[in-house]
Amino acid sequence: MKFIKYLLIVIYASVFYSCGDPAVEIEEVKYEPKITVEGYLYPGETVNNIKLLRNFPLETTIDSLNLFLTPSFNSLSASINGVQLKYNEAGRYYYNENMLIENDKLYKLEVSAEIDGIYLYTESETTTPKSGFQVIEKELGDVKYLTERAVISFVPAPGTGFYAFSVRAENATLDNFIFDNPFIPNLKREDIEEEFDNYLYQLNLIININSENGGVTDYEIRELDTWFYTNYKVIVYGGDKNFKNYLLTVNRVQQPDGNFIEPAFNFKGDGIGIFGSAVKDTVSFNLVPRQ
Repeated sequence: MKFIKYLLIVIYASVFYSCGDPAVEIEEVKYEPKITVEGYLYPGETVNNIKLLRNFPLETTIDSLNLFLTPSFNSLSASINGVQLKYNEAGRYYYNENMLIENDKLYKLEVSAEIDGIYLYTESETTTPKSGFQVIEKELGDVKYLTERAVISFVPAPGTGFYAFSVRAENATLDNFIFDNPFIPNLKREDIEEEFDNYLYQLNLIININSENGGVTDYEIRELDTWFYTNYKVIVYGGDKNFKNYLLTVNRVQQPDGNFIEPAFNFKGDGIGIFGSAVKDTVSFNLVPRQ
């Protein structure tokens, strides 16, 4: 899933934390090998781009050659609803081009693998959202900076109240960056170079929409989401409970009271990460200077 910047370090770290003393030392935490999953199912698409990786102990160098779990090196077996997944060596992901995902259906992922000489197994279930999600207008045309906003109008899927909006600037460069923005004054080109991706991608969430009345929901793309004069792609995701719980907790490893918590992974056995599902669609607009 491209809008989620791979949060592997967060995923790796979270397995080592537990509720208790907020002054816990890293040296006190015992490393446990885990199957790390990054998998999303979308109704109307085939199973694709399921990433299966391993974790590493903190304060060690990650071995990129052994990061991805493979059938040959890790004796890995992965299936969804009993249908075996295939491995793409070039892309290092799992897929099955013959398995088309349907709305409102339960899917169970099962994975077994050997890591550090230990046999591991994990499973997770997701129920895809019901049909009915609809974006009203996909091409919004020109939007004038600061005087207009792109408004995404959509009909939520019944029973799906959580929505994520992935905002990405297409063809973004330092030359079309909005230096005269009202939010961060006196920016220099070198400042943008260091934090380029933070300006390029934005992710916003609506946590609880009333999805049962069949009405239209409007969502505005605000100025803090648009830092370039260029075309924008906004992918709208309506996610299941796994999708929701993961996005809401994956960056929250420490509570205000100092206790450490694990993100909501929704896995049984030896797994961490995300196996979820969502309906999705894409909206485009072009941000232009105000007159």
